[in-house]
Order: sequence, then C-alpha cells, then structure tokens
Amino acid sequence: MKNKSFLPWIVLFLVCLSSIPVILHFKGFTSARIIGVIVVISVVAALWFWKINSRKKSPRNNKVSLSVNDKHWMIENISFYKKLSKQDKVIFEDRVGIFIADVTITEIGKEKPEKETCIYVGASAVIAFWGLPYYNYGDLREVLIYPTNFDMDNSLNKRGIVNGKVHHGGLMNNTMILSLPALERGFQIDNDKHNVGVHEFAHLLDKSDGDIDGIPEYLGEEDKKLWVRLMKEAMDKINANESTIPDYGGTSEAEFFAVITTYYKECPGLLKRKNRPLFEFLDEYYNQDN
Repeated sequence: MKNKSFLPWIVLFLVCLSSIPVILHFKGFTSARIIGVIVVISVVAALWFWKINSRKKSPRNNKVSLSVNDKHWMIENISFYKKLSKQDKVIFEDRVGIFIADVTITEIGKEKPEKETCIYVGASAVIAFWGLPYYNYGDLREVLIYPTNFDMDNSLNKRGIVNGKVHHGGLMNNTMILSLPALERGFQIDNDKHNVGVHEFAHLLDKSDGDIDGIPEYLGEEDKKLWVRLMKEAMDKINANESTIPDYGGTSEAEFFAVITTYYKECPGLLKRKNRPLFEFLDEYYNQDN
C-alpha cells in the first residue's frame, strides 16, 4: 500500500491537535478533552493500521520445497538423513526448506548458489540442532560459501587454514563462512567425527546464550556444573593423548563443544563405548523434543 493511504490519518491528527489550543482559549475544556481523546484514538488506530499493512507487505518467506530428486540426492549424500525414519525424514526436509528460505546463502564467484550447496548448508544446520525443541539459528542472516579455505582475516587463500567461521560481534555478527571443499568433504566421509558444517552450527548453538564458551543455552545450574566437569575431564584426556575425541577439541572449551557435538552426531555408538557419561549427557541434551 502506498504512503498516501496514510494521508487522511495524518490530516485528522494535525487538525485535531491544532484545534486544542484554540478551544482552550475560549474556555472549552470539555470539548478540548473530547478532542484529546479523539487524537489518542486516531493515533492508536493509525498504528494498528500500519502494523497490519506492514505484515501484508513483509510476509515470512515461503518454505523452499524439495523435489523428489532433491530427496533422492539427500539419501545418497546425507547419511544422517538416510538413517532417519520416514516420519523424521519429512521433518528434516521441512526444516531444510525453511532454513534455505530464511537464511541467505551466497556462493562466492557464482551469481546463484548451487542447489546442492544450499542443501549441504541447510542439512548442517538441521543436524546440529536436531533433537532440540528450537531451531531458529539466532540472528544468523547469511552464510558465505568460499571456493577454498581462507585466512583468519576472511581473505581467500588456497593455503588458508580456516575452513569455517562463526562471527561473534562486529559487522559480520550475523554471518557464517564455510569453505565449500570442506563442507562437501564433511558429508562425503562418514563416521570420521569431522563435519565443518555441523561444527560451525554447533558454535552457533553455543552462541545462542550470548557467549561462545562451550556451555550451551538451556542448561540448569546443576547441569552446567556437571557439563563443565565432564568437559574438563575429557579435555585433559585429549591433551594427554588418551582419547578418541579429535585433538582440536582440546584447544578450548568452545572448540570442545563443537567437536564433541559433531562426534556425537556422526558416531554416537563409538562415543557411547568410549565415554559413556559424556554420551549420556549429550544424548539427553540433544533429545529434548522426545
């Protein structure tokens, strides 16, 4: 609707407002009170009208529907999806479609991102948050897909050591960067405890309480204490070369949470055998919607 649709409201408001001093000058206190009420009602009505109009102009993005070919492609390339029940596959498909619709995916060097790339990113997000009763991905607005690894300053470099990054603060606070080769490799090699997409979305989950500190949101005080103890014990074993958890998990609490989340999502059976207390904690945390 065009701005001129609000012109009658503006005119009415100005006329009523300007008439109050005149009426008061002639001792018309009751009339001035009535005019004041009319002004208030007019403002409330105009705001309500504007709110309804804004909703019509800015509807939620429609979910991207996955075709039969897309679903077949996911069975071939997303092992997590392949293992799901028929009912859970439908939920997974819906969440991938919602993610692709709501979050901008930009593939550097291409006018439009490849559909497979979008599904890889959406699947990473869904897997990382799978089992939780929420999956809004915070303030994430865009995922940049680089054609190769990159440097810490986000510049492209074939010899770059960074393959994924969640920004915390600054101009890119709502942005994630993923290396395309690393993203694809994470889904092509099963059960290796490495998946950069899931890893970075685990950081995003960690960030949901305001800090990327290895302690995710929605933990009670006692659970936080237990988690911190389990995390410290596991990190000590990593640094002593006495663990099957990838070494990178021992570098910081934040990296531990992302690494162990990926381990749990890819190899739950192995984690259960190697560290049952840690597995049981994560299994309860990541199955809150059951």
